[in-house]
Parts: sequence; C-alpha cells; structure tokens
Amino acid sequence: MNKVSLSFLFVAITLFSTLFAQKATVSGKVDHKTQLRYSSIVVNQVKGNTLVPVDTATIDEKGNYKSILEVQQPTLFVAKFMPSQNEITYWFLLPKEKVTLNYQVDLYPILVGVKGSKNMEVFRGFTDKNKDVELLNREYPVADDVRKKEIEKEFINLYPKVQNDIKEYILENKNVLMSAFIVTCFDQEFAKYVSLYESVRDALIKEYPNDPYVKNIDERLKKSLFEGSLAPDIVMDSPDGKKLKLSDLRGKVVLIDFWASWCGPCRRENPNVVKLYEKYKDKGFEIFSVSLDKDKTAWIKAIKDDNLKWTNHVSDLKYWSSEAAKLYGVSSIPSTVLIDKEGRVIAKNLRGRDLELKMKEIFGE
Repeated sequence: MNKVSLSFLFVAITLFSTLFAQKATVSGKVDHKTQLRYSSIVVNQVKGNTLVPVDTATIDEKGNYKSILEVQQPTLFVAKFMPSQNEITYWFLLPKEKVTLNYQVDLYPILVGVKGSKNMEVFRGFTDKNKDVELLNREYPVADDVRKKEIEKEFINLYPKVQNDIKEYILENKNVLMSAFIVTCFDQEFAKYVSLYESVRDALIKEYPNDPYVKNIDERLKKSLFEGSLAPDIVMDSPDGKKLKLSDLRGKVVLIDFWASWCGPCRRENPNVVKLYEKYKDKGFEIFSVSLDKDKTAWIKAIKDDNLKWTNHVSDLKYWSSEAAKLYGVSSIPSTVLIDKEGRVIAKNLRGRDLELKMKEIFGE
C-alpha cells in the first residue's frame, strides 16, 4: 500500500567551523491518554546519510521534557520516542529558537501544539492533513483480513484528497523553509509534481541559496528534465568567445543539440537537423548546439563542413567534463532536448524521423 509519508532527505550539511556554537531550545509536554508509554526522547541530527545522537530529553511523570541543542544553521533533527524507537518525529530548528512542541499520545505521538517556530507550525499543519492516512497505515499491519480489505477501500477513497490537500497546503506555505522538507512526501511521484517542486524552489532559492534541502530540489529539477519541467539555463562561449545564453531564445521553440566533431553518429544526423532548421526557422524554430569538443579548431571546422548555419554554437571545450552536459545529465551523444517558447521540456532524444514528426506536430507542414 502506498502512503503519504516523509521520505526525508539525508543530505550533507556543511558546518562552518568559524561560527560560534548557538543554542536552540525545545521543550513541551507529551500527554499520555492512558499509561505512560515513553520515558525519553532521543534527538538525532541528520548528517550525511546517518543519524547522529546529540541529546536525550527525559520525559518526567507529568510528561514534561526539555532539550538544548547546538544549531548553527537551519537543521533537521529526528526525535525518537523511547523505548519504542519506531515512533519518530521531526524537528526543524533555526539558531537561537526557543520552541514549545506539545504531543498527544494515542496510537502514536501526534504534534498538537507549537509555539516559537513558523517552520514547526507548518510541519504541524502537514501532520494534521496526513493524520487519517497515517492512522490507516498504522492499523493495517495488525488488522485481520476483513479489516484489511476495508482499510484498502478507505485508503483508495481518502488518498487522492489528502494528496491534493497537502499539495495546496505546500503552495500556501511555499515561502517557509519547512516546505522544502515537506514536499519530499511526493518524491515517489516526482514527475507528476514537478511544478510543485518548482514553486517551492523558486520561492526559497533567493533567500536560502545555500540551504541543503533547497539546493537538493534545485539540482534534482535541473537533472530530471521531465516533460513540462523548466530546462536549466546554459551560458557558454561561442567560437568567437561571445557569451551565449539559452534563455535569450525564449519565445522560440529550441532544439538543444549535444554533439561533437569527433562523434560519427552526430555528424551523420547533422544533415537532418540542417534540413529541419531551414524548414522551420522562419516559424519560430532555433537550434542551440552544445559541443563536447576539446579541440577548438576541429569544432569550428565541423560547423563549417556540415553547414550548421545557425549562430547558437557553444562549448567550454571540456570534452565529457562539459558543464552543460553534466547539468543535463548527458552521458552519450548525440543527445537532444526540445523545449517550448517558455523554456519547458517538450521531449528528449528525438532524432531522425521522430524529430521530424514532432516538428510537424508543432509547426505543421
């Protein structure tokens, strides 16, 4: 059974040794409806691909707890309610914050109150919207066969609504850094929710350019290139040393063509590309050729020999280490990406007859 759950990002967090240690305080109450189930909260910081224990907060007989943590930048913590170890929650803290987080225990600890942190308020809103799905997922493994069938039917009816509610909630809070974490609940359907990831990235990237979660989304979007996703910009030198930008061609349908003078299949494909350019250039079609050459003379000679008449030829002459090739995840050539007038991907790796048919579909005969 699928579920809306946080597949949280284990990403490297760079710690700046020049910064003085700063403290963040988390305190609150764990309200047990029945008997006391949890005795402490073990707080783990996410570092790379591991969880590093950094504190243990004792839960007293009245349910109160307190944890003081070193936080030098926005930091994700995984808090485990002991002794179960399977009951976890997430704390996303900023330096110097004093946060109150109250939990109510039923089948599992549910965050019911937040003070002092906009990020954790947004996280609580997410958990509220996901609560019914989470309850079904927790009940399912221990249910009998009859109840499991009932849960499956309930889930089918509930899941799409919860997904949509969470999507809209993220959009409402896209300017809050916590949204870069929450949006990962859609990771298994990334292609379907590309525009949502773009909205979060675009809302946060200027204010938090070095945040690891925002950077992770940005890098994933650049490398994924799903249909409808925004193609990352390419800025590179032409043969005469002029800086050319892919984004300057907005308003035209553009074929980004990765090739090289030494690539036989590329050179054999060039006559077809030239033919399509001549046919559709006056209808709003342009070609942006990215060469993986390392010999500038050979690159220029191939442009002339193959009659590649368009002006948008670029290369950094780094061969397979081409920055544009790495940006687009190109591992073989010829490789193409066709983008629309807004710079969004229409199709990838179209050549020959397939490219010709797509051009007819876009421009007509």
